[in-house]
Amino acid sequence: MTNWFPSREWLAAYRDRLNENETYEEQSEGWGVDFDGGFVFEITELPVAETTIGELPPELSDAFRERLESVSESRIEELIEAAPHELTERMSDVTTDSQRERFVTALFETEIENAPTVTWPDLNTEMPDDLENLLDQLERYVHEDTVYASLDLHDGECRTAEVLETPPEGGTGFVLTAPYSKWTELIEGADVIEAVMSQDMNLDGDITSVIIYPEAAQEMGDTAGRMETTFLF
Repeated sequence: MTNWFPSREWLAAYRDRLNENETYEEQSEGWGVDFDGGFVFEITELPVAETTIGELPPELSDAFRERLESVSESRIEELIEAAPHELTERMSDVTTDSQRERFVTALFETEIENAPTVTWPDLNTEMPDDLENLLDQLERYVHEDTVYASLDLHDGECRTAEVLETPPEGGTGFVLTAPYSKWTELIEGADVIEAVMSQDMNLDGDITSVIIYPEAAQEMGDTAGRMETTFLF
């Protein structure tokens, strides 16, 4: 699977990169030993309300469209027959004589936040694997427009990294919050310390601990920047 951001796969790869990073290991020695060094990454303002299925990257949307345009008429009729009410209602608003085009247009003009209402298991078999997986993750992990990822950082090691199915209820040492656009800038090479100091990203936690480990914090950002990442939005 492509290293899409945000996704479980990206986060797992990030954990691996941190644990392979000798500089990070050295600079974060002692982190979290006498205090809670866990981090929650809070990624806000995901554009799920304004981005449609058809506006996802071409590797996802074009491959899906090509598949639907190539299947037989009987298969399209079968899918339309099984389509949920929400999709058939959307189809009624599409002006064209082709039932295939009505089906595809209505589906691809659906906003990501509403994708669960117009997709179902049989349709999912026609999707590229990455698209099916990512739509499932977006349904599972996006709360309104926010995704939460938790990292257990301890003494030079990232012990666990997971995307959270429910928003955290507190009890984490540090929470780093920023809109999706700022996270993409960080991954593209922006300085994490500067982002926090300029309030482009908000850090909730004992800032004194972070000041003691500035190189470790910087290496966390630099590690993300060195990853091969494809942005979902």
